[in-house]
Amino acid sequence: MAAVGMVFAPAGRCAQTTNPPLAFDAASIRKNVNNIGVCSPEQVQATPSGFRLTNCPLIVALGTAYVPMTGEALGFVIGMGDRIVGMPDWMKSEHYDIVARISDADAEAWKDPARQKVMLRAMLQTLLAERCKLVVHREMKERPVFAIVVGKNGPKLKAAETTDMDALHTKYPNAMTVPGGGGMLAGRTNGGSDLHGATIGTLSLVLSYPAGRPVVDKTGLTGRYDIEVPRMQNLTADNAGADGAPTIFEVVERFGLKLEIQKDPVEMLAVDHVERPSEN
Repeated sequence: MAAVGMVFAPAGRCAQTTNPPLAFDAASIRKNVNNIGVCSPEQVQATPSGFRLTNCPLIVALGTAYVPMTGEALGFVIGMGDRIVGMPDWMKSEHYDIVARISDADAEAWKDPARQKVMLRAMLQTLLAERCKLVVHREMKERPVFAIVVGKNGPKLKAAETTDMDALHTKYPNAMTVPGGGGMLAGRTNGGSDLHGATIGTLSLVLSYPAGRPVVDKTGLTGRYDIEVPRMQNLTADNAGADGAPTIFEVVERFGLKLEIQKDPVEMLAVDHVERPSEN
């Protein structure tokens, strides 16, 4: 078992850090009782001076603090916790606001996007450990997955107009950057998504929610694509009011791909202990 504040090593081993864990200089966690704000990618993000989360369940903060060792963005929270075990229901149902500020000493390093990503995860882990007494460990379990593979007639995907992140930020200012170099993702008001300069790994991530299980990229495709993903029926939910939305199988077929049911080892995040946030 490895607790927050320790470095996860392969095969479940952990090594104690020699330096104090990275931490925010100041942070506030408050329950959002007035339902002010909408939990969206724009409301869960690093800021020039720290981090902000608005009207979101703490599973979102947990998923931001911990990602699978393979690095896929929000990999643990697709399906609102399908890959997180031992988590109490209140972490998914109660909404909170988090406002955190970094110290002046960390400000220069924070400007580097790659370092900021690492620092943010470490600081959120420390925050959740201190305020929620969070203790977690990682484990591998064989689970059913959908493997996304190339269809009989080959892929039907639009090559990305550009993969230059600065150009994408300028053209799509409201899109979120997918960590790990996966391109950019913008949600639509109707429930669909637009992917820009994206990998098939990012497409797999988006498809995992309506699939109700992990979607694993086994296409072998290494290109970058601009992909319009429509709203889909959720395979594990009541789709009343879906208004003729296509299934994930129909959508994947449009892209010249297909899904195969397989079993794969899937990394899980196990919550050993957690409490509601302490008073600020």
